[in-house]
Amino acid sequence: MRHGHVVAAAVVRRLRGCARGDESGQILVLTVGFAVLCLLVATTVMGVSAVHIEHKKLLSAADGAAAAAADSFTLADTASGEAPPAALLSEDRVRGVVATYLERAGAGARFERLAVASATGTPDGRTATVSLTAFARVPLVSIVLPDGVPIQATASARARLVR
Repeated sequence: MRHGHVVAAAVVRRLRGCARGDESGQILVLTVGFAVLCLLVATTVMGVSAVHIEHKKLLSAADGAAAAAADSFTLADTASGEAPPAALLSEDRVRGVVATYLERAGAGARFERLAVASATGTPDGRTATVSLTAFARVPLVSIVLPDGVPIQATASARARLVR
């Protein structure tokens, strides 16, 4: 009978442990889950930041190209003498200056698959609009996004004559 008493005492101890909510080992699962969540958030923030910085660099290149294109104006025909001289831009000249600017600035080496978009030109003959596209690499998730993320930047500059 002594043996039966020992078994009953062990059963009572086990039932008391379950009733108190014995959580041994569950804190490890919680810690691992929290660590994985923190790593996912950090990876996401790092990826978004990298794409944002690449977009700002592309915007800076587009801005410089637009300014160079706006400075490539020719004088409008003022043979009548009534209108003051005005700056005039042409589509072909704007596209040519943009290509030259990007080549001289080494933008092709700084950006992956850099291209001048079809929106580049002059909508009114006085404003140079430059639209560039490229791809930004996202760190740590290149397995999921092997081609990168497409980015586009557009900048405009107005050609003006001033005294």
